[in-house]
Order: sequence, then C-alpha cells, then structure tokens
Amino acid sequence: MLLFSLGCSNQFKLEKKAPLTFKESYYQEWVSGVKGGGSGVDVFLLIEENNINRNVQMKGLYFKQKYCELELQGNNKYQGFIKTSKNIIPNISDNSVPIDKSEDEKIPFSLEKNNAVVSFTENGKQKYVKLKLKKKQNQYFPM
Repeated sequence: MLLFSLGCSNQFKLEKKAPLTFKESYYQEWVSGVKGGGSGVDVFLLIEENNINRNVQMKGLYFKQKYCELELQGNNKYQGFIKTSKNIIPNISDNSVPIDKSEDEKIPFSLEKNNAVVSFTENGKQKYVKLKLKKKQNQYFPM
C-alpha cells in the first residue's frame, strides 16, 4: 500500500515574523458619485526603505473576506483594490445584480475587523503574514 501526504493543512500557515517592515498600512473605502458607479476598498502598504528584501515578492492580500492582488505603485508602496457590491445598479434585462466573483470565494483565514493577511513569496516559497490596517477617511467621488 502506498500513501501520499500532500500537506494541505500547512498550505496557509501564518509566519510569526515578516521579512519586511511596514512603515504604514491602511485602507480607504470609496463610493462613486454616480448612481450605479460602484464602490470598493483601496488598501495601501508602505515598506520601510531600509528594509527592502530582493528575495521577497509581494503577491496579494486577504481583507474583508476577499482577496486582491497587490501592485507596486512606486518606491516601496503597494496597492490592492477590492470591489464591493454597494452602489451597483441591477442589469434590467435579466434582473441580476453584477457581483464581483471574489465575493463568493471562501478565504482561508479567519480575520477580525481591521486585520489582513499579506501573501508573498520569499526565495520562491509562498508565505503569509497577518497585519493590522488603519482605516483612513472614506472617499466620495463627486458626480
């Protein structure tokens, strides 16, 4: 008899210490000023300049029961975008409401209100670290 162990239980193990130090980590909720224009959450992570690690690549972020990719927005600043279902007009032709697919995904972490999990690779190995995000004032875009 041959048995295989896939090790799925360790797939989403949180690191005790992050290889990077975050200078600032926050999120802002926004709502379009146009009816049906959508809404979302922008997440920003700023890494300490003296803490850049060439062996680490930022991948994504789990926050508010969703996942988003992180994109480099200049020196040491990463941004993630999470679309929410507020301020969306239903499609009149079939009475359905367009909802971001990520809403249906079950994230692999239990997160409290302002906690997030950053997904990154270090020397090619997938890792995860939890951090707390500050909430900044909401953004409302004019019509």
